[in-house]
Amino acid sequence: MSHDPEPPTAAPAPEDFDLQALRDADRVEEIKEVLKVIANNMAMPLYLMFWISDILYVPQMKWEFLFVRMLIIPHCLTVQYLAKRVATFRGAQLVALYFNFGMAIAINYMIFRIDEPATPYYAGLNLIALGNLAFIPWTRRFYIAVALSIFAPYYIVGLLQSKTAEDFTGLFLNSFFVFSTIIMLFFIRFFNERLRQRELSSRIALHNEVRNRDRIIIEKSEEAIRLSALSRQFSPQVVSAIRNRKIDLSSVRRSKICAIFIDIVNSTERVARGDKDKIHKAIAMFMDDTVRTLLKYDITVDKFLGDGILAFSNDPVAYPDYVDRVLRAAIEIRNRIKQNQDQYELYWMNHLEVRIGVAVGYANVGFYGNDRYYKSYTAIGAVINLASRLCSSAEPNQILVTSDVVDAVKASEYVLNSKGHRSLKGFESDMIRVYSVDPAFDDSSAVESTDCPVCSTGMLFLDTDEKGIFVLKCRECGHIKQGTLQHPRAAGAA
Repeated sequence: MSHDPEPPTAAPAPEDFDLQALRDADRVEEIKEVLKVIANNMAMPLYLMFWISDILYVPQMKWEFLFVRMLIIPHCLTVQYLAKRVATFRGAQLVALYFNFGMAIAINYMIFRIDEPATPYYAGLNLIALGNLAFIPWTRRFYIAVALSIFAPYYIVGLLQSKTAEDFTGLFLNSFFVFSTIIMLFFIRFFNERLRQRELSSRIALHNEVRNRDRIIIEKSEEAIRLSALSRQFSPQVVSAIRNRKIDLSSVRRSKICAIFIDIVNSTERVARGDKDKIHKAIAMFMDDTVRTLLKYDITVDKFLGDGILAFSNDPVAYPDYVDRVLRAAIEIRNRIKQNQDQYELYWMNHLEVRIGVAVGYANVGFYGNDRYYKSYTAIGAVINLASRLCSSAEPNQILVTSDVVDAVKASEYVLNSKGHRSLKGFESDMIRVYSVDPAFDDSSAVESTDCPVCSTGMLFLDTDEKGIFVLKCRECGHIKQGTLQHPRAAGAA
């Protein structure tokens, strides 16, 4: 393959994937290695060894030819010196061309001095060609130049010395072997170069595969680290939606949600007067019971406000029964606290009671905050404030909702008592009709463990299987809890 301009000396960065430049860099090293082997192990020993043929064939010139043969030693040393310092593919070929020309001139001089056009000394030129044209990765132009540097002087001398038909016949016969050698070595060089090109392509392909694999590993590792960090900052539904590319850190959208606000009754006074360690344990229990229940019904936890919790349903995971899920969660939270009341009293030193407010409406939902320091997945809108005001207006252990919530659920599943119209702070211009909510039947046994029995990190949440039946499913490993749900309304809704 022809290649005139000088390529760079060293292989480019693998990211460049320049096949020709990489091959040229390899060629430089190949030429250096070939010259080292030929000059040390072949040229000098063979030239001196063939002095025996001089003694036998032209004894009258043996000392002259020995001097000529001895000149190959400084020539080889010079070539090795130049090869170590060569920096480009073209420069390496020039050094190799000089090496071949020097060896060929010595033999051509001896042929000239013998004065026999058909002398068998031409075989020495074939040995030079065999050692260099076959093993050095020449470009096409240099290949031709090397062949001419070896054999052109021989033909000039031979044609000048040929006087008889026998001389020309001998020169022709020698030419047959010379050209056969050149053609054979050309094809050897061609197939060898094809093999090297394929080898290099395979190396690049392997490098690409390894680099892509490493890139994927790095990306997945970074994503895992990022999601791990997010899992400690955001609700699991949000992390899952980010992982599945359903939302991103810049997404904010208008959504209809059901907001729930849960607060402990008289917590400010209890925190101020009670033992801080016991109060801490009681609030930690409350948070654990509350969050587990909210996540069970796939309700997104928005934020913790002291001893209060704000959450909302229908975003980022949408459900047709999103309002019903919030009411089920509110009732179950109240039941959990009631069942664990003995333990709560041990730390709270009194009955622990909660107020719960639930409202339905539109809000802007998404990531708010500073891109550099902190972001929170939250909902902003009047429905959030309304749920908070309902919570403040509720009696201890009461779930207070608006008429919109009542309209969104099946009245047969709940006991809905109207509490009249109330003027709530921030909504003074509207008299809000409110209702208290209680289950239509005793469901105190509905409290179940939400820990996944298969994996150590997952929590079970309420989902539907392929038949549309309610099941408890782990968000992390996908395990589905076997058996009928204890929650009667969940089972009945199926």
